Amino acid sequence: MKEDKIEKLFVNMKDQLDAYEPSMDHKVRFLEKLQQQNKVVQLQPIKRNWYRPLAIAASIAILIGIASISFIINPTEKADLASVSPQMQETQGFFTTAIQVQLEEIDKISSKETKALVADAMKQLEKLESDYEILKKDLVLSGNDKRVISAMIKNFQQRANLLEEVLQKINNINEFKLSENENSIL
Repeated sequence: MKEDKIEKLFVNMKDQLDAYEPSMDHKVRFLEKLQQQNKVVQLQPIKRNWYRPLAIAASIAILIGIASISFIINPTEKADLASVSPQMQETQGFFTTAIQVQLEEIDKISSKETKALVADAMKQLEKLESDYEILKKDLVLSGNDKRVISAMIKNFQQRANLLEEVLQKINNINEFKLSENENSIL
């Protein structure tokens, strides 16, 4: 029953209750009114809340910690086959030279008819090269693991095989074009 009386009281006083917070300059206006009455007002020093600055400092410390850990986990140092052993250096040199020669040959014999084929091959070659960059990082992290070395050699082989296939297809297209031109002349 008491709850009903209290509810009625609040319903009756609904418009009389102040549900709003005072404005920002309320404290200043209040102090001015007190000073007008010639009363001395002493303000207590505002206590500084150190929670927020400490929370910001802790967040910054955590971010620095995460950044340093990620640097340790993802080193910028990369190794390649040449850094493993002299034999691997020879292997890398062989494949690099072979790939470069094949690229130069493709550049020499490509034509308008083979332009799309060459563009597609270059996209595939870029993908293999990006895979090789990942393998270089893996080689550092794994401590020259033989599986990673094997994957790097296979990557070189795939690039060389891709370029060899492209060369064969370009030669086939060029031979077909030449034989077609010979037939049209006769």
